Amino acid sequence: MFTLNFAFKNIISRKSSLVIILFIAFSIAVLVMANAVFDGTKSGIEKTFSQNFTGDIVIRPKAQFPMSLFGDETPVTGNLSELPQLIPYTDIYEYVSSLDYVKQALPQITGQAVLRFGDRNFGAYFFGVDGQEYAQLMPGIKILSGQPYSSDQDAMMLSKEMLQKINEEYNVSLQVGDQIQLAGFTGSSYTLRAAVLSAVYEYAVHNDLQDKIVLINPSVLRPLIGLNSTEIDASLFTQDNSGLLENLDEGGIDDLFGDCEDFEADGFFEEEAVPAKEAAAQTVEEPEQVSEETIWNYIVCSVQAGVPARIAIRKMNREFAKREWPVQAVDWRAAAGMAAQYIYWMRLIFNIGLIIIIGTGFIIVNNTLVIAALDRSKETGALRAIGAGRRFIALEYLAETLMLTITAGILGCLLGVVGNSFLSNGSIHFSNTYLVQLFGGDTLRAVVRMPNILSGMALSLILAVVAWIYPVRIALNTSPVAAMEAVR
Repeated sequence: MFTLNFAFKNIISRKSSLVIILFIAFSIAVLVMANAVFDGTKSGIEKTFSQNFTGDIVIRPKAQFPMSLFGDETPVTGNLSELPQLIPYTDIYEYVSSLDYVKQALPQITGQAVLRFGDRNFGAYFFGVDGQEYAQLMPGIKILSGQPYSSDQDAMMLSKEMLQKINEEYNVSLQVGDQIQLAGFTGSSYTLRAAVLSAVYEYAVHNDLQDKIVLINPSVLRPLIGLNSTEIDASLFTQDNSGLLENLDEGGIDDLFGDCEDFEADGFFEEEAVPAKEAAAQTVEEPEQVSEETIWNYIVCSVQAGVPARIAIRKMNREFAKREWPVQAVDWRAAAGMAAQYIYWMRLIFNIGLIIIIGTGFIIVNNTLVIAALDRSKETGALRAIGAGRRFIALEYLAETLMLTITAGILGCLLGVVGNSFLSNGSIHFSNTYLVQLFGGDTLRAVVRMPNILSGMALSLILAVVAWIYPVRIALNTSPVAAMEAVR
């Protein structure tokens, strides 16, 4: 108790104590405010993607190349790779849909095609999804005119920004109900289709990448990107191939070997002869039935409120590995691909700059504490000369440092909370597109959470220990005789 009283009196007697407290408090306040802004922007960026087109979780096939909802993310040659399909789709979808923590699961195919306006083309990414279910899955989408298309409509939906861009650049006046010509390149030929514009929508937070997305009925998209041919190859022995097998039953084999007079047939067919159709059924395992309804590249999922997506992803991937399905669950950032990565790097650069500034401030604060302790070497020598032990000196230094830093930490956290309140209520708006994407919206949001407060207090404690170790070592190594001579 005497140590605390003595330390408190020393702090009060020094004018530099107030400066040190204010300096530390300001640095911690900046840290708390920065963390609050980062938490707010992280939440905003996540909502920008997850509520607009990625969902909370995306189930995708395992591939040899980086793969997002837009396809191959490999630089330069990304648009040349064919997207793998979910196999076995039916089992995967039934499993994911049965999970309690999955709110909604929606299959999707992705492809690149063009909208044709006369002899001019407008390239875009096409998301083949059910329009009505997609509008329910993505709360960030707001229908401005028309209605989301149903599964039996050859229709599509465009964003307000894309529609405006098309009307301005191509000198047209598209509106809901108009038919749009589409073209896709499949192998060595072009495929032409048409779809009706059923609705125009807007995103809660605008992102330039979203202007390249067209929502379309999967039955229209599959022929454009060459996925409808898979059904033909689903089985080697479909009704279309029955004629070939019938020819084999009607003497085709005899005709094939009719000229082979030296062929010894005795004893070759010891078992009862089997017709060709039955033999084919016995020797060839019929593959899993594949149709257009089972051709999908992704399953986009939303999770129940309060369920962390990372935990759900971990559970899904464990089950996928257990069942040996060549698929994986990823979060919104991986699903968005390069679209989210450059925002991540912009934010990382911003964070590094702020950390450098705050780190410089803490170095100055630490040096101030060290200098303040070193200036008291004479006092420390005098205390040791009158009988103060090494333990008393160490505790007295620690008590002073803790009083300074903890007081500064509490004050800094309070200033940070007040500062964040001003930021949140100040309605700071952004008009720059990159800032809107960086902060996850056109308004700055600062969210103060308990971990922010605890991190500020933890930093003050760390600063206290760091600022105590070096000065106390010098003080304890100071000879009491030398200190007394310095006093005289």
